[in-house]
Amino acid sequence: MHLGFIGTGVITSAIVTGLCTSQLPVESIWVSPRNKEKSRTLEQEFKQVKVGDSNQAVIDHSDVVVLGILPQQMGKILSDLKFRPDQTIVHLLAGIKISEVTGLIGPVKQVIRAVPLPCVAIHKGPIAMFPHNEDVCQLFEALGSNIVVDNEQQLESLSIITALMAPYYAMLETIVGWAVNQGISQKNASDYTASMFEALSLIAEEAKEGNLDILVKESMTPGGLNELAMTTIKQNGKFGNLIKALEQVQQKVGGVL
Repeated sequence: MHLGFIGTGVITSAIVTGLCTSQLPVESIWVSPRNKEKSRTLEQEFKQVKVGDSNQAVIDHSDVVVLGILPQQMGKILSDLKFRPDQTIVHLLAGIKISEVTGLIGPVKQVIRAVPLPCVAIHKGPIAMFPHNEDVCQLFEALGSNIVVDNEQQLESLSIITALMAPYYAMLETIVGWAVNQGISQKNASDYTASMFEALSLIAEEAKEGNLDILVKESMTPGGLNELAMTTIKQNGKFGNLIKALEQVQQKVGGVL
């Protein structure tokens, strides 16, 4: 398989790194020259990576083309490019519907929309996609947990959850800060906290039918520490601020779905 990436930002670098360090056989990965520093770094680090002379050269060498450009650049960049009918296009443009991309790339029949995260560089995390495509599924399965949704509206909703990355890290930072104030080293506090939440997330992934309420109940014994922590949080605003944050992001990316 020959892959091409138009746009060489954080997500492109993460995907390329993840693929080149996976067991998936990829013959070549062509990246656009727009961000010369990142493109050359990837080329020097991985033997599969080649930097194209132009975006068109990347497309000409590729079976699957990944669009990793900024949404506001879409019209300017794509309107000058020529795609082949037999190519598969994977678009990562936040807030941009498949139909909007299709209108700019001509005869291409297969357009897949996906939402990968930077953690795919270490083969972790979810990649939401729509619609199903066997080749693209194979690529994403090498990078993390592939989740194919039923429609584009569902993908939009999952993409909104990614806005909680910074709040999540801020929560960990707050917990680690508390531990440091107790005399624990920053490194030990960070390692312990991150490892604990990673383990809890792995358990949550295995929850039958995704019923996390069972885990909430199982984690609390009457009069226990988890029950005390939960009661305190409920008395001080509960988790409603998370819903408010998601609703604000939803409004910014296009209103109610």
